[in-house]
Amino acid sequence: MSSSAITDSIREVNENTWVIGDTLLLSRQASPSPASWSDSNGLFFTISQMSSPPPQTRPIDDKFVIQLIHNVGEKSAVWRIGEAYCKVKAVEYTGCTLEHTTLRFVQEKRPTAFKVPSVIYHEEHHGRYFIIQSRMEGEIMAEAWWSMDEEARDVCVSQMVSVCKELASWKGDAICGVDGLHLSEERLASGKEPDMSPEALLKNCKELGMDCSSFSFFHCDMGPGNVIRDRTNGSIGIIDWETAGYVPKEWIRTKFRVSMGLNLPGRDDDSKNDWRRRIQQQLGKEGFNDVAGAWMVWSSGKRQL
Repeated sequence: MSSSAITDSIREVNENTWVIGDTLLLSRQASPSPASWSDSNGLFFTISQMSSPPPQTRPIDDKFVIQLIHNVGEKSAVWRIGEAYCKVKAVEYTGCTLEHTTLRFVQEKRPTAFKVPSVIYHEEHHGRYFIIQSRMEGEIMAEAWWSMDEEARDVCVSQMVSVCKELASWKGDAICGVDGLHLSEERLASGKEPDMSPEALLKNCKELGMDCSSFSFFHCDMGPGNVIRDRTNGSIGIIDWETAGYVPKEWIRTKFRVSMGLNLPGRDDDSKNDWRRRIQQQLGKEGFNDVAGAWMVWSSGKRQL
């Protein structure tokens, strides 16, 4: 496990070179290479393995070149690096499906209702997971929602329900990630040390009264901060696939009903709930059932253990 702060995962060598973690070298150059991407200003970033001995580094000097845009304590951090994002995440649970695996699975499915970013690079070392993804053009729904009129909001909700329906048509044989590893959906796990194995999650879902005869694919974290709306054509992109996998179909609507993590930011409680409330209501009209009441009771008992 790395001893440095997660926000120190990227450090500067000089104005065109940075170190990511302890093993990766990020360079800015004039011409593209196979594993490179635009810096938005005519140059290109490229990633490579760092040679030994490691170079001397300092804190990032130019915050406009590499921007820290998201930070969740010592759990994860995200930087914008030109036309890509670099996410560094502390590995809390071993044996879970990793995001790059899920993203490649989704891309191979060629979805029609939404877009996803491309994986540029990924690596896991010293208890941290590093993934670099292409940047998706558009505005984050968490910010765009407040300026949208009712008609635009209704269109967006319909799009999100279409996303859920398309994902749900992809079936699996167990409650797990796309590669059969554990699904990191904490809200379906129990115990002080959450057991997210397929067997444990199946037991919990049966206790909640869900139909476990088949399993549907679901993003599991479809809050407005993970939805990108393209201003030019109204299409949407979905990011942050780290908790996606196969679940009982009832969990799809249930998650929107019970998870405050899917709320809009700021404002009063009723307004914050607007995103997930509208989506779960429309899901209900489309035949998605839920076990929200049973989950609330079960979750309350779980917290008292």
